[in-house]
Amino acid sequence: MVSKKKNGLSTGNGGIVIGGNVTGSNIVQGDNNIVINQTIDLTQVFEELYQEVDNQSTLTSIEKEDVKTDLQEIKTALEQPQPDESFIAKRFRNIKRMSPDIVDVVMETLKNPISGVAEIIKKVANKIKEDAKE
Repeated sequence: MVSKKKNGLSTGNGGIVIGGNVTGSNIVQGDNNIVINQTIDLTQVFEELYQEVDNQSTLTSIEKEDVKTDLQEIKTALEQPQPDESFIAKRFRNIKRMSPDIVDVVMETLKNPISGVAEIIKKVANKIKEDAKE
């Protein structure tokens, strides 16, 4: 039931009135809803990972830069609405060739902060484990 108010529209309990462009908006109806921001900001997480790479004494400075480049590409891919799992898996394989230890650290770090990222990382981790068995 929608009724006209003097300065706009009014709805009954649980009603929704939408006006204008709602592209990119969250529209939620009901009681006791919790809405979270789905924007993924991995900057802080990856800064910590870059520091971890710098602390790896088994890597040369060139290898460290290569690992950081692959990590940056992984970060960029994970920030996309539809991350490309095969692209991410290739980057992880590159890193694993240079430093298997850092791959474990990266995957464990990325599994925790964000559920969407965690699911992709779990899939990629399983692919890499399967590759190792071959």
